[in-house]
Amino acid sequence: RDATLAARPGDTILVQGPSGSGKSTLFRALAGIWPHAQGQIRLPADFTAQAMFLPQRPYMLLSSLRSQLLYPHLDIKISDEKLQELLVRVNLPELIARFGGLEAELDWAKVLSVGEQQRVAFARVLLAAPRYVILDEATSALDIANEEALYQQLADSETTMVSVGHRPSI
Repeated sequence: RDATLAARPGDTILVQGPSGSGKSTLFRALAGIWPHAQGQIRLPADFTAQAMFLPQRPYMLLSSLRSQLLYPHLDIKISDEKLQELLVRVNLPELIARFGGLEAELDWAKVLSVGEQQRVAFARVLLAAPRYVILDEATSALDIANEEALYQQLADSETTMVSVGHRPSI
């Protein structure tokens, strides 16, 4: 209630509060998918086109590993080597070899741990390089070292970040 949030390009904002206080609801309202919101939300004109949302449990396609990494920009052409480098950046260097290549099609939500899924989601963000990233407990299944490394990469990219989290390390 009566919350005001203002962010400038490159800012990082952490939204904290007790469970049930509406943190995730705020993010749904920002995304335009919460019909019960009241009040006013003013977003930059390019927000919809330039924002990515990372939920606690990332969306995993029933498709190839390559598609997992490219989502939601499935038409991007990128070399296998660049995708391997991306996986190294998110501390998943063995993923391609472990599942038999980038064209392996599996039920990724079942074969990857939640922590691995969260790192795949960060790989998507690093590849897409959006201006805004909204993170809702997006590193909750990660250890502090992985969480710190991923957030630092986003901070280095000058992406505006708004995060919900409970751990002080965020």
